[in-house]
This record gives sequence, structure tokens and C-alpha cells, in this order.
Amino acid sequence: MILRITISVLLLTSTICQADVLQIVGQYRFGHEVNTFCSGDPQRCYWLVDTDADIRQQLKRQVADLEPYTPVCLNLLAEVSDEKADGFGGDYDGSIRVQKLLGRCDEQVNDSILRIEDLQHRRWVLSSIDGMELAAFARELGFEEDAPLTKVPDLDFGEQGFVSGNTACNQFQGQARVVDNSLILSQLATTAMLCQGFAGELELQLHLLYRNPLAVSFDDSTLVLKVVDRELRYRLRDWVY
Repeated sequence: MILRITISVLLLTSTICQADVLQIVGQYRFGHEVNTFCSGDPQRCYWLVDTDADIRQQLKRQVADLEPYTPVCLNLLAEVSDEKADGFGGDYDGSIRVQKLLGRCDEQVNDSILRIEDLQHRRWVLSSIDGMELAAFARELGFEEDAPLTKVPDLDFGEQGFVSGNTACNQFQGQARVVDNSLILSQLATTAMLCQGFAGELELQLHLLYRNPLAVSFDDSTLVLKVVDRELRYRLRDWVY
């Protein structure tokens, strides 16, 4: 419990610090003591850091049939930093954390079916997590069913990529964009109330999920966000004036 509260306090500061996720095209190289991605003109090269093991395997499969160190052009979603990694990474211009492999440069990458404008002027209220309604999800986490949320998490999309909402306790606002059918939230600022019980745990999990690109789809009544093995479903609940 002490650990959970400590993590919550760290996350619920007035600003959530996170690097922007960018779509980037460049040359990936892998070999003995080499795991790099180079892009731009003039070219800058980055050492791969903090990337999910499954994505690392996807990258390695792109060069599996090639001689070591042979570059292959890839299209990625990634966080790029000028901060150099330790060890061999210190020889490069910075570091890169890959969020998603979109494909090879010579493959057709579909234009985004969705645009951020498609979500504009819509408010969505969280209805289920991994197929469980919120009361059932609370029981799954060991919380009492008779402790309903005073605030149900929501997402409210406005003009020019502005997004606001709540995460079961605190309010937040920031910027949203859609890249390759992935919703990316950035520059999130939040109020800083300390949240306990199911509301606090749910808020912690949502903050961690919102740090990642979320595969997005929606219809007239439901918004679905997916990341790794988690699925969030929201119901359309526009404001009534």
C-alpha cells in the first residue's frame, strides 16, 4: 500500500513529463555491439534504449536474413532524445525508444484512416476494461463492489487536438493526435489530489497507459483504445447544453 501511494504521488504532480512520440523514417542497423537507428539530413544516429522486448524482436526480424550491420530502412513511432545512453550508446548522437514498428520503407504504409478531427467535439466515458465493467474490474483488483466511483474517467476532445478529462479522481488536459490509427496523448497536465482505493488504483493505471500510443477505433457510440494486452472501451456521452 505504501508503494502504491508513493507511485501515485510521483505521477500526480502538476505536469506529467514525457517525450513526444514521433513518426520517424531511417536506417536500422543491428550487429555485435550495434543496435542503432539513423535518420535526418544531416544524419543523426541513436542508440536503442528502453524498448519493449517484443518490439526489439520485431526489429531484429527485419534484418535476420541480412549480413550483420546491413542497414534496412524502417518507418517507426518512437521517442527520440539527445541524451546519450551508457556504454556503446555514448558514441552516438542520442537515444531512441521505439514504440511501434510501422513497416519497411519499401512497404505500403496505410494512410491513417482516422484523424484527430474525427474525434473532435466528442466526449467519451470509460465503460469497461478488458471486457469487464468497472465494478467487475474493481473486484478483480480486490476492491469492494459497494465503493462506486464519484468520477467516471472520460476523454473530451476539442479544437486543434486539445483533450481534457478525468482519470477517476484528478482532472487533466493536454494535446492529442492520431498517427497511423494510434492515439498519442502528450503535454498532459493534471491536478494533484491524492486518490485512494479503487479510484487511486484506476487513476494510476490510466496514467501509465496514456503514456503509450493507443490503437484507436470508434463508431457512433463506442471508442476503443488498445495497448499491449489491455483494452479500454468508452461510451459516447456528449455534453448536453
